[in-house]
Amino acid sequence: MTPGAEQPSPAAVTYYTTAELARAAGVTRRTVMHYAELQLLTPDQVTASGRSLYAPYSLRLLRDLIDLRALGLPLEEARDMVILRRATHNVDGTYRRDWRREDIPLDDARLRALHARLRLLHDAYDRQAENLARFDRWLTKRFTGGDVPAISPDEAVPDALRD
Repeated sequence: MTPGAEQPSPAAVTYYTTAELARAAGVTRRTVMHYAELQLLTPDQVTASGRSLYAPYSLRLLRDLIDLRALGLPLEEARDMVILRRATHNVDGTYRRDWRREDIPLDDARLRALHARLRLLHDAYDRQAENLARFDRWLTKRFTGGDVPAISPDEAVPDALRD
């Protein structure tokens, strides 16, 4: 690009309503509203009529919140993860290379605690991945003597264990 030439404008960001965000994440609208009330997920814009709008990156944050909660992360630590993500990423989800420590409104003690919790979760995940691989090998040998064809998650869960 030549000096002084105009740069192309970035593509317009499409925003989700609360219901659209919930549908895209596979949760209820009430779940999104609850996370917003707890300030775990904050709207990127609010219309003049008060409607909350969420940028595409909010979908990733919502899915992360759901996953972190499923892994047992307390709400306060899940909130810290969202704060950290929002401080280091743009509204479209791209990593901000220009972020500074001052952009993150968490003190060092909170960041250290969050780091310790994430390491514990990561270690537990690694142990479970090893266990799952071992069980898979045993089941493959026991029942088929070879490779087991892939099945959908719905087929893998017995009816008695479903909601």
